[in-house]
Amino acid sequence: MKVLERMPCLILLGMFWASPVLAQDASTPERNFMSLQALADLSEIASAIAVLVTLAYLAVQVKQANEQLFLAARQARADAAREILASVSETEYLAPIFAKMKDFSWVDFGLESKEDTARIAAWCHAWMRTEEHNYGALAGEERATQDQLLLMWLSTSWGVGFWQQVKGVYDAGFVTYMDELERRLLADPRSTWDLFSRR
Repeated sequence: MKVLERMPCLILLGMFWASPVLAQDASTPERNFMSLQALADLSEIASAIAVLVTLAYLAVQVKQANEQLFLAARQARADAAREILASVSETEYLAPIFAKMKDFSWVDFGLESKEDTARIAAWCHAWMRTEEHNYGALAGEERATQDQLLLMWLSTSWGVGFWQQVKGVYDAGFVTYMDELERRLLADPRSTWDLFSRR
């Protein structure tokens, strides 16, 4: 990026360096005219290159700005989802209502209370929205740490059951990512506690 920013300056320095060399051959009017013409041609080429470099720099800047806007929008969506779902998982009012909904199928979390099932399901949704955001925001070692947490979750019967039931409401890229983690776990089965203790 710094090279792109400095490229126009480097081109101008090259022009100033070249002009004395061209002037050395200006011993006759013809040569002087040719030298000036060559310098004019060089200036046009340098200007064209400078324009291309500037456009490339602006394109990179626009791309980075769009990526930041996308991440900010995803973060806002995750925050809103957590706030809404917290009204189910953390309060005493909505969970009983959701528990009475007969046409809403719940994952078998192994809980006797439907209200507790509604609360843990809301919490799982909130966590998955957070991980959906992390999928696009994190990289490298941070992503590997998050992978370990997701593998731990998918190693439980209720975790993988919940994911299979609700993955249709998440972004396609995140769904593909989670499905790949699930395939990794199927190829190399490990217990939940083993995933906790080592990578």
